[in-house]
Amino acid sequence: MDTFKKFMAFPMFGTAVWLLWVLGQQTGIDGAGALLALLVTLALVLWAFGLQGRTRLLIASLSVAFGAFLLATIGPNVIHTALPAAQAAAAAGERWQPWSPERVQAVLGTGQPVFVDFTAAWCVTCQYNKKTTLANDEVLNAFDAAKVQTFRADWTRRDATITAELNKLGRSGVPVYVLQAPGKPPIVLSEILSVADVKAALGQL
Repeated sequence: MDTFKKFMAFPMFGTAVWLLWVLGQQTGIDGAGALLALLVTLALVLWAFGLQGRTRLLIASLSVAFGAFLLATIGPNVIHTALPAAQAAAAAGERWQPWSPERVQAVLGTGQPVFVDFTAAWCVTCQYNKKTTLANDEVLNAFDAAKVQTFRADWTRRDATITAELNKLGRSGVPVYVLQAPGKPPIVLSEILSVADVKAALGQL
């Protein structure tokens, strides 16, 4: 049981790494770095309070003061929202544009089909599909051939507009993948996406 108890610490470490990655997606490298610095300082404070004698008072006081300084100076970075990845991609002229109902309708109004990736940084399935299917050259070439405009709706912070759109589609969470052509009802794809699924949906346009 002692070995099992120690082994179970590793899944917890892995969870902490994943949560840190999610935070980094939302706040950028500054937010993730600030959290790590604050956690190290917290560990220092806890260690200092475990000391004995006059050394404890001196080191604990210094560590608490240092922790308060870091909290005031870099702490806000932890909750500061960085530029969403979709907006950054749009600024760089890449294919995945930030989603909004108005942008989708504007593209549909030109006669061009759209594909929407409703995703979130904390969604493991979303990240898997993104790496294995949505970044696949065969899929991207198929999008280009069908002249499909791709959008990404980031639900990491539970955006109310995206929530309303998901409800219209009969879904309560992500991932959700929608392909729509002008004048046609949306095609909602499987949550576990594959190259074949996307190409089959494109064949219905």
